[in-house]
Amino acid sequence: MNKKQAFREAIEFNPVSPLPYVIRFTVEAEENYTAFKGGKFDPVEDTGTYAVFSQTNSGWEEVRPGFFRDYFGVIWNKTRDRTLGVVVDPPIKSPGFKGFKFPQTDFLPVYNFQEENNKDYPDHFHILSIGFTLFERAWSLVGMENLMTWMLMEPGFVNDLLDRITEYNTDLIRHSAAVGGIDCVRFGDDWAGQQGLLFGRELWLEYIKPRLQEMATVARNEGLYAAQHCCGKMDELIPDMIDAGIRLFDPFQPEVMDVDQIFGEYYGKLAFMGGLSIQQTMPYGSPEDVLNESIHLITELGGKGGYIFSPSHALTQDIPPANIETMINFARHQEYHLNKDHGKGYFI
Repeated sequence: MNKKQAFREAIEFNPVSPLPYVIRFTVEAEENYTAFKGGKFDPVEDTGTYAVFSQTNSGWEEVRPGFFRDYFGVIWNKTRDRTLGVVVDPPIKSPGFKGFKFPQTDFLPVYNFQEENNKDYPDHFHILSIGFTLFERAWSLVGMENLMTWMLMEPGFVNDLLDRITEYNTDLIRHSAAVGGIDCVRFGDDWAGQQGLLFGRELWLEYIKPRLQEMATVARNEGLYAAQHCCGKMDELIPDMIDAGIRLFDPFQPEVMDVDQIFGEYYGKLAFMGGLSIQQTMPYGSPEDVLNESIHLITELGGKGGYIFSPSHALTQDIPPANIETMINFARHQEYHLNKDHGKGYFI
């Protein structure tokens, strides 16, 4: 069974051993870890990760040093946060589209990334990752404060804006499916913070769910899984997310969710990816702490399918390289440790 097949089996709630896992890096974390490994490190081959991502958050035009224009024409300052960046100046200033033109999906850099991944990693699970999918794309275009205000004061415009973004995303999914080789579409949209939803479930049901369902339906009709990335405490939305057609959820943050309880509650309905603390254990714990939490996740959640082992975010620059090395070694050799009495010293 190759990595693509094993990943699919896990999403379908079938036991898989070794357990599929995903390890991803922010720009800064990859640079730090590469230096730690002596200047030679491949984030796919040297981690053994089961999935590769073709991302719409890549391939942007650098308009001046550290500043990039995305597919929608939004300029992002990446001089400090080089992975995501900060919007410089949202292009839509008032409720309307005068002077703004939505992009076409016929020719996008992401299709080139997709073809490269198909060639280089044909046996990996291949995910089309649409960053800033809906809510985040809307606030990048109009500004967070304006979007929140207009949800209440200008609902007609917000519905029109979200409909146009949804149309763009569904066209993107169809084009990507035509290129071929992908297994899953991942929608990246943070609706929550550490304490709860940013704008409440009622507004989420009005503005987000119907469009999420439309995008997930298009993905399913193309033979693809629909996955959702959402940071923060958003567990109150899980039943609605499942109803909308989402099959895989990440990053599954243990700081704001009881991962054992939630996994058990929704087993058979939603697969989960993540769970290894990126805010506590990975940056502040010892290598043994990382190992113990990894063992718990793989044995307690991964034993019957429906779980992909992963940190609860792309690895960040504040994580000690020794902790990353421990996690990678354990993920790559999990059967060696879990099925034989070789001791923890093999990993730390």
